[in-house]
Amino acid sequence: MKIKRQIFERIDNIKWFTNCGSPLTNENINRNIILVSNWEQAKIWYSDANWENTTLEARNTLTEFLHNKYPNNYLEWNSTVREVKGFIKSSLSAKLQAYSKQNNLDNVFVDCVKWDVLHAIMEFAYLDCKKLPLFFLDLLLVYENGNFPCGWEGEYPKNGNLVVY
Repeated sequence: MKIKRQIFERIDNIKWFTNCGSPLTNENINRNIILVSNWEQAKIWYSDANWENTTLEARNTLTEFLHNKYPNNYLEWNSTVREVKGFIKSSLSAKLQAYSKQNNLDNVFVDCVKWDVLHAIMEFAYLDCKKLPLFFLDLLLVYENGNFPCGWEGEYPKNGNLVVY
């Protein structure tokens, strides 16, 4: 699957974490938001198993949808993931590692961001699929706002709030 370069440009233009602690100004984010005010609080949320389970459930929803509704497109999933991982390694990993070190954050932080970006690109790659379930592109909007999506309060996908620093 050919990924439109536009998504890579969007990610390259993100001013990572420049608005952490400030309210979101992007009205295109379609989630209820809870704000946290510092990295200590954000770490509690992003380290919680509920956040990992939420993002895993969102990814599983995406892959199950593609497998069931667009099986021919889904056949390209693994090769597309390899391409996206190459982009993340070359364009994003060093930035995240440097930011993590500078702010005394752990590898879980880095892994969370890379996971979110990987799956935002995957959702973007399959946007032509009608009724595609979206979660990670919403997270990408949070990153583009300079904030950090770090948790979920509630039971995904039935209800809940996105936690943002």
